Amino acid sequence: MVENPSILVVDDEAVNRGIASVMLGQAGWHVDTVEDGASAILAVRRRAYALVLMDIQMPDMDGFEAAAAIRGEGGTMPIVAFTALSHTETAGRLHGAGMDGYIGKPFTAPELLAAVEPWRPSARPHDSARLAALFGEAEILAMLGRFRDQLADALTAPDDPGERRSRAHRVAGIAGTLGFPEVSRIWLAVSEGEDSQWEAARVAARKALAELGRPQETPGEARP
Repeated sequence: MVENPSILVVDDEAVNRGIASVMLGQAGWHVDTVEDGASAILAVRRRAYALVLMDIQMPDMDGFEAAAAIRGEGGTMPIVAFTALSHTETAGRLHGAGMDGYIGKPFTAPELLAAVEPWRPSARPHDSARLAALFGEAEILAMLGRFRDQLADALTAPDDPGERRSRAHRVAGIAGTLGFPEVSRIWLAVSEGEDSQWEAARVAARKALAELGRPQETPGEARP
């Protein structure tokens, strides 16, 4: 049985957390909630979430600061702004904080679910499974592991076009072969100097990481 994907709802308003939790839970998500940015940072250290819904207007540490801190620690899970602020007010800062999208408040159940569903990990076998007949399952898992590492490394590229393009070239070369054509297409554009595609490339990479799931851990690496 496939485990329900996990989502973290970060909001300082208990009513918003409760309503979102019921809607998402009925749609098959496992929902955790926290009420502030500092708690969100601790939560993603403990668990690999398929998605984080991050309120923006919170006391002490706002959602932009919390998202930037998560990215600064190497967190690659998708983070979507969950806010009463308009998209016009937030658009410029979303990308700077490493966020991947926007859900406005107030929200209806169809609006919320439509926004989170693109980030739901697929339960079907990934396209790379077809390569197992040629290379063996263990080798394909190793390839996917290397690809996952490349994606995570590329997402931490410094704000330098040359370094960004170099990492993008490595990602684009393997992505299509392993069954990620959208990642391959966008990252190839970045590797060829289309810097305007960088934000789209980051979103595509985090979607791919969500689909790949958490790396398998050996007993010695397992978290307590």
